[in-house]
Amino acid sequence: MDVKQVASQLGLEEDDIYDVLELFIQTAPSDLTKMATGLNKQDTVQIGEAAHSLKGSTGALGLMDISNHAQLIMKQSREKNIEDLIRTVPRFLNQMKDLLVELEQVLKNR
Repeated sequence: MDVKQVASQLGLEEDDIYDVLELFIQTAPSDLTKMATGLNKQDTVQIGEAAHSLKGSTGALGLMDISNHAQLIMKQSREKNIEDLIRTVPRFLNQMKDLLVELEQVLKNR
């Protein structure tokens, strides 16, 4: 992740972006848990709510591939497409877990 670029996109100083990343690292896991629980219960509303939250936060960080993936999950949730969600959500959860590891490394190396 290019911290300077993200800071510029958000209109923040480079030092301030680290606070935003820390907040994201703290809050994203609850949405991921909500999404995983929703998938286990086949609760498309719960999955969609978690995807909506993560779409916004990843989009704000300029992580458009992940944000677009969350958008797809939102669409599948609205359509109550459990079969596609069963395929899509686990890939997204892994993608997000990898992102969180990467962001923790960014914070560690600052």
